[in-house]
Amino acid sequence: MSDQELYAIAQERITRRNRRWTLWAVNLAALIISVAAVVLLIDSPYQMIGIAVMLGVAGIFVPHTIIAAMANSRDEDIESEVAKLRAALSYEKPKRLQLSDDDAVDDSLAWEYEEDQRRRKG
Repeated sequence: MSDQELYAIAQERITRRNRRWTLWAVNLAALIISVAAVVLLIDSPYQMIGIAVMLGVAGIFVPHTIIAAMANSRDEDIESEVAKLRAALSYEKPKRLQLSDDDAVDDSLAWEYEEDQRRRKG
């Protein structure tokens, strides 16, 4: 994947995340305004309407907060899993050792392995 493609994907993800949190901020502002309206309407006949509006906005805000937090957590989990998979792909098996006839450690297989690796790289 080229740098330009990675840049486009990253830009799309950031735009989506910013849109999600901007909508959440608008929802929070509506909740704050509705609470302020209830406070201002405390001694008026419209107090119950203000409370109903505030409860409606709060009813939308709470699930929206939960969904936004879960989406953010999901993005972080995906990034962490991709990092783990990349690390697993670059994992190199350890060298093998064997015992010789006199029970001494014989690392001739390790040297052969290293030589094979050098030949493949070179």
